[in-house]
Amino acid sequence: MSNTELLSAQPTEKVDELTCSNTENVIVSSDQDKLKLTTDGSNECSKDMADVDSQLKKSISEPDTKPSKDNDFHLIKWIEFNFERLPILLQNVNGPCPLLAIFNILLLRKRIVLNPDIDAITTERVITLLADYILELDQSKLSDEERANYEHNVQDALAVLEKLKTGLDVNLKFDGVDQFEYTRECIVFDLLNIQLFHGWVIDPQDTELRTIVTTDAASYNQLIEKVIRQRHSEREELVRESLLIEQFLDEYRSQLTHYGILQLNQTMRDNQLAVFFRNNHFSTIWKNRKQLLVLVSDQGYLEHKSIVFETLTDVDNDTLFTDGYGRTWQKPETTDSSRDRDLALALHDEEERLYQQAQLQQQREQQQQQQQLQYIPNPSQSAHSSTGQSRKSKNKPKRSPQDGGDKELCNIS
Repeated sequence: MSNTELLSAQPTEKVDELTCSNTENVIVSSDQDKLKLTTDGSNECSKDMADVDSQLKKSISEPDTKPSKDNDFHLIKWIEFNFERLPILLQNVNGPCPLLAIFNILLLRKRIVLNPDIDAITTERVITLLADYILELDQSKLSDEERANYEHNVQDALAVLEKLKTGLDVNLKFDGVDQFEYTRECIVFDLLNIQLFHGWVIDPQDTELRTIVTTDAASYNQLIEKVIRQRHSEREELVRESLLIEQFLDEYRSQLTHYGILQLNQTMRDNQLAVFFRNNHFSTIWKNRKQLLVLVSDQGYLEHKSIVFETLTDVDNDTLFTDGYGRTWQKPETTDSSRDRDLALALHDEEERLYQQAQLQQQREQQQQQQQLQYIPNPSQSAHSSTGQSRKSKNKPKRSPQDGGDKELCNIS
């Protein structure tokens, strides 16, 4: 952008290096419009993992770096984060896309590194990079039994990678921000050491609703089934419960509650990166100094380099943009507003100059008046003197103007 974007406060400390079991980074380089995959190190997978790798490559073809005609690609935005220049992928359409939220965390953690010359990447290429990263995770410290279980989890994770493009089947529970019904898709988050959160939590102070929901319908799917089952019940109590549930779902249809935000802030570690589920959408969330920040991944903000996050403070989407350090972003001034500001400053300076000049003139006049008052005699003395002179004037002849009789009169006036 040509205009300078203003920021407030100071940068925060570096983001903590989050624990991850792998010891290598996946690096993407560019060579004549083709992406090549290399790795730092020479670790080899086991034979079983190699079989999984070969099966994966059969199902995923090698994409090129050129954007496809069906817009199945993502633009890359370079931001300043953690005191470094790092890339994030932007979303081309408004969809759930958990793939983007997960991949951006790996980019911000520097687990996957993109070549700075790349300005776009296809979705299939992203899936391939994510799969290769999973296959390169370190297993050296696992026992034989743990390794067998781990390899089974890897196969399950690779099988659901394609689903990450469109969405995941998640079933949240209303009693905690990290509570979800465990499904096969959740294995991806476990393998990548990424936590999944939501903010649709019932306030414990609402004891009646919380009891109704958590008794036998802790998850969202169970709650919907309960509403349908009890809505037309002959028992008035069950109908009332159904109405209370529907009222809650309607009031917080944004899938976020005030208590959910509070608990999310209490649960997340400072400087933690995680995936946040809300409105059937997956986003990257970062906690910075007790402030919840959601990564802005809409491609409409590609050129706004200083707009990186938006605050998560209430359920009404009353948010503020921040940069990569959590500092509040301020809209830059336009050329016209800058010109108006300069004109206003010039007028203010001119008014100030005229005011100072008037003050100086007033001081000079006051000094002159004080000097003149020094020549004015005491009123009583003046009256006594004038009386005596008037008596004497009867016996004295009148003076002519040449004698100086009017000289004192001129000084008094």
